[in-house]
Amino acid sequence: MKPETGPWKLLLVDDEPMVHEVSRLILAGLRFEDRAVELLTAGSAAEARDLLARHRDVALALVDVVMETDDAGLLLVQHIRQRLGNADMQIVLRTGQPGVAPEAEVMHGHEINGYFLKTEITAQRLNSIVISGLRAYRRTLELRAGGTPATERAADPLRPELAALGAPALLQVQPEVALANWQVVGVELLPQWRGAAGWLSAARLRQAAGDGALPAALAEPLLAAALHWARTWADSLGRPLRVSVPLAGDGLAEPEVGRRIVDAVRAAGLAPGTLDLLVGEAALRGAAPAVEALRAAGVTLTLADFGAGTISLPQLSGAAPDRLKLPRPFVRGVAGQPERMAVARSLIALAQTLQAVVIADGIASPEDAQFFKWEGCELGQGDALAPACAPQDLAAQVRQGPALAH
Repeated sequence: MKPETGPWKLLLVDDEPMVHEVSRLILAGLRFEDRAVELLTAGSAAEARDLLARHRDVALALVDVVMETDDAGLLLVQHIRQRLGNADMQIVLRTGQPGVAPEAEVMHGHEINGYFLKTEITAQRLNSIVISGLRAYRRTLELRAGGTPATERAADPLRPELAALGAPALLQVQPEVALANWQVVGVELLPQWRGAAGWLSAARLRQAAGDGALPAALAEPLLAAALHWARTWADSLGRPLRVSVPLAGDGLAEPEVGRRIVDAVRAAGLAPGTLDLLVGEAALRGAAPAVEALRAAGVTLTLADFGAGTISLPQLSGAAPDRLKLPRPFVRGVAGQPERMAVARSLIALAQTLQAVVIADGIASPEDAQFFKWEGCELGQGDALAPACAPQDLAAQVRQGPALAH
């Protein structure tokens, strides 16, 4: 994809002139990836439709819900997605009248990328919304152009090493702690392989493979290790622990991947819900048959980096992951920072609307742990709760209990 050099186009649709004036002041001089931001403004949905007819490359639209009619903003979303067929543009709805368009109904019924009350949007929040929207738009275009950014599409120098790596050279586990009672209820495997240039994570190897899936030569030993330790821990503790494995990456759409996992789980005879796959958002697109087969075998799915990707709300609702993991930048040190706390609250509320379990990854202090507990987040990971350890040391750590339980 040829790099763009012109400004990013941002469309603001609102019937309040003051909103336009304030937004223009806040966003003046804003740049993203060394490109300026061009602000297009419309005072109604009708004006916005005229602008969109002339500007086909709008990256992000900030749309008021209630304008010339109570549903003008929602009808504009339908116009963009259905009439124009534009699935790439990022659309964030803003409203000053939440009772007219309840958040849960809007998120489920319209293909939008965010929903905010106008009272929530500070100057810093507006900048954050715009930057995250532009980043998501850029990533969407890269995926459409070839699946990975241009800087990654060249042959990865690590690729020739993949077939020879085999089983992980180092395996640690990160406990998952139930925030309601501070008990360890699961673990995430943290495998690393030793390459010529040093230690390699599962994420790095999936990137090197080029298709988002961990190569079979690496995935099969990792799955075998997960099932072995799941049985060992269940026997030692007298109860099962959920074991989350960064195994399938974004390759679930491949039928053979799902079949291998299902066969291995059934042969292991583990309790339903013991094995969990930690996947990226692309794994939830176009992988419905594999997901159904995995769930039938008692395997759960956790969406990694919830809130940091480009998946739309209807896509997320349709995929229905069992668990959603908040990434570390949204978790670590959030307590006492009102704007970051508000973002975390909105993500937790969205997960609860989708009836998914929320995992806060990267809890680094008792204050963070208490915040996420009070906000209804079910699970947490991080050094403040239980540090990563070797698999053979986990049972003793579970019996001792997390630090905050004492």
